[in-house]
Amino acid sequence: MTGPTRAPTTVIIPAHNEAAVLARGLTAMLETAEPGEFEVIVVSNGSTDATAAVARSFARDRDRDRDRDCDRAITVIELAEASKTAAVRAGAARAAGRVQVVVDADVLLPTGVLRDLAAALHRADGSPRVACPRVDVDATGASPLVRGYYRAWARLPYLSSGTIGSGVFGLTVAGADRLGELPDVINDDGWVRRAFAPGERITTPGAFTVLAPRTLPALVRRRARIAIGNRDLAAAWGDDPGGNSPRALLAATRSGAVSWPDCAAFGLVTALARGLAWWRRRTGNRSAWSTDRTSREGTVTR
Repeated sequence: MTGPTRAPTTVIIPAHNEAAVLARGLTAMLETAEPGEFEVIVVSNGSTDATAAVARSFARDRDRDRDRDCDRAITVIELAEASKTAAVRAGAARAAGRVQVVVDADVLLPTGVLRDLAAALHRADGSPRVACPRVDVDATGASPLVRGYYRAWARLPYLSSGTIGSGVFGLTVAGADRLGELPDVINDDGWVRRAFAPGERITTPGAFTVLAPRTLPALVRRRARIAIGNRDLAAAWGDDPGGNSPRALLAATRSGAVSWPDCAAFGLVTALARGLAWWRRRTGNRSAWSTDRTSREGTVTR
């Protein structure tokens, strides 16, 4: 593992009604961070819960913990608009670091993995680069269909073609300049990924953890939002050659990489999500937030 980077790194955390999980994410991220290593900006966007209060309380508690020598800057911004892209833009406008890392509030990104991500981007300074660690999906406690879906998903091309997004991405200065101001898109992670060629995407050591929805309806709602976002991306960028497709699913199943039951689970979820996405577009509810609460309850398993 690399040591702390010399140049500052800014971590931007968009957080909409994430009071239940924000502290656990911040704890994982800053567990072994050194004083001044990371600048953290939490942007509470359109929250109606205690998201901002939790962030400020966490910052105060860390400041009081003198035995751990936690001299870390945590800034809290509050926006009235419930928009992740607006939150990212607001955080980027305040960022002091040469490297910017955007982290969803509900993911678990260990300090060492964040440190390696930042170090890789600092080494690439001067080049337009986007980077992300590997993503692990924790489906503990989820329904059999949800577990089957994610077993199949983990073996499809998206993860092997320079995964960017799914909760974490980092940019060099030149990469941030290339991206410009993030537009108002539903699938912001996908937009960032498509803005960079495969050779400009860096997969860094380690992994961060995303908690899977626990129920089939929760997963379908999440995937419907992603389906709408992917449709917008296809209109702007064309089809994604590194994306998952029925042909890729069938090829992985025939090769034995995906079992037939998991193939069926993936196909069922995809069909239901596309149907819900169609209905949302038809009824004018295409931007429904679809926050999954099932993965934000209970304890976290590692």
